Amino acid sequence: MVRTVVVAGVGPGLGSSVAREFAAQGDRVALLARSAEYLEETAADISSTEDGTALAVPTDVSESDAVEAAFETVHERFGPVDALVNNVFSTETTSGGILDATEAALAGAWEVRVAGQFRCARAAATDMAEGDGGTIIFTTSQSAVVPSENVTYSTARHAVRGMARSMAADLGEHGIQTVHAVVDGWIAKPALRERYPDHDRWMDPDEIAVTYRRLVDHPETVHASEIDLRHPGDELSF
Repeated sequence: MVRTVVVAGVGPGLGSSVAREFAAQGDRVALLARSAEYLEETAADISSTEDGTALAVPTDVSESDAVEAAFETVHERFGPVDALVNNVFSTETTSGGILDATEAALAGAWEVRVAGQFRCARAAATDMAEGDGGTIIFTTSQSAVVPSENVTYSTARHAVRGMARSMAADLGEHGIQTVHAVVDGWIAKPALRERYPDHDRWMDPDEIAVTYRRLVDHPETVHASEIDLRHPGDELSF
C-alpha cells in the first residue's frame, strides 16, 4: 500500500533521512520546513529516484494558518495523511538554570518545539480521524525523560512527551497510533561532525529512519507508545 507521509522539520540529518527512507519504500512524502530552497532541492532529489515521490511544502510552523494550509495542500495532492513524523526543531539552544532563564527564552523554546509540533499533530490527527487512522511520531531527546539544568529546553521537551502521551490515550479509538521517540546521543549531521571532529560515537540518521519506518509499519493490533534510540553502550534514559 502506498502511503502519504508528512515529515515536519526537514533539514540535513534525521528529517531528510526519514523522508528518503519512506520514499524508498514507494510512499509519497511531503516535506515541511521553513527553508524553501533546501526543501525544493531535497524533494527534487528524492523524486529523481526510481520510486521517489516528494512534495516540498515550505511552512512556518509558528503560524497556525500556514500549518493548516500545508496539510490541505498535501491532502489535495496526495490524499489523506497516513503518517506524520513530527521532527520540528529549532537551531536556537538556551543553556542555564532557572536563575539565569528569561521568559523570552522560555517563549522561544515553547513556540517552535511545543506549539509547532502541536499544530502539525492537530492537523495530521484531524485528517487521520476523518480517514482510516494513521501514525504520529514525535521526536524529542533525553531531556524529555530525565532532569536537565537547561530549564527552558527541558520544559519544552517534557511538554512534548506529555502531549504525545495524551494523544495516545485520546486517539487510539480513531485508529491513530501516537509514538514518543526519545532520540538521544550524537546524530551524524554535517554541522555536528564539523563542530566536533574528535567525537567517535555517532548515530547514523539513516538507521534511525529505518526504525521510524518500522514503527509506521506496525500491525493495527500492536502499537508502540515510547521508544528510546541511542548509540550502543550509552546509558538508557528510562
